[in-house]
Amino acid sequence: MTLEPVRIDGPAGVLAGWIAAAEGASPRPPVLFLHPINMRGLIWADVVDHLPADRAYYLPDLRAHGDSDAQGEFGLDSWLSDIEAFIDGVGLEGPFHVVGGSLGGSLAVCLAAARPGDVLSITGIGSSLNFAGTELQGVLDMFDELGVQGAFRKVFPEITFGPFVSPDTVERGIALANPNDVETVKRVWYATVTSDSTERAADAQCPALVITGEYDATCTPALGLEMARALRTEQVLMPDIGHMPMLEKPGRVAELLLGHFAAAEAAADAAAGATAEAGAATDPAEPTPSS
Repeated sequence: MTLEPVRIDGPAGVLAGWIAAAEGASPRPPVLFLHPINMRGLIWADVVDHLPADRAYYLPDLRAHGDSDAQGEFGLDSWLSDIEAFIDGVGLEGPFHVVGGSLGGSLAVCLAAARPGDVLSITGIGSSLNFAGTELQGVLDMFDELGVQGAFRKVFPEITFGPFVSPDTVERGIALANPNDVETVKRVWYATVTSDSTERAADAQCPALVITGEYDATCTPALGLEMARALRTEQVLMPDIGHMPMLEKPGRVAELLLGHFAAAEAAADAAAGATAEAGAATDPAEPTPSS
């Protein structure tokens, strides 16, 4: 599929992103992808390549990521305002699925709680509702010592990816990492690690799925399981995979997403049918003409 660039005015500067238009006369519900911390929307391009063209796909860069401006406050509410501005700016209408990686999974929960009528399902990939136990000061010091690219080159092969990842995949991850300066990347890291969307999970009532890499050292399997339980769903554990399943195993991720989308759409259709039947049953009968 062809991804076309888009730029809109957001609440704190320009928001960039990419869109793949749906093909065919009867497109399926679209998909909004939310990238992980300190990455960019194009991290989902390999997954999109494995998905059918009968849906539209939206890949925004949040503020201080990718080609979007690095202005304003950072945090769940600020990034949520970016997502909503992007949705409105590009004319994305619900119902749609939301897929988030790492921080993006937490933001998917926030969006489902904020726009229950629009969000058909959510998926967290390498995600958690909070980042309890994640290193904070040591990572900030590492950015100061090694710079942004130097820190990514150290962390990606040692911690971020699974133990069997190819060097090409590591290089692809580095190419898709946040291009901003040290202070901006540090602020993003701090805002993410100190965030917590646990309380919002109760308001996210749509079908959910949590996918976690076996070797994820950031959003660990334990944190992923905690997220799945809070969302009243299951966790799928991907063997041999680290924090970036969308790069390490995009085909398998696409397969899991398609199954989740189909189940969520079937449930929505069944609910709509039941509502219609209930409405018909409660309609007053036609009056009988008097003789």
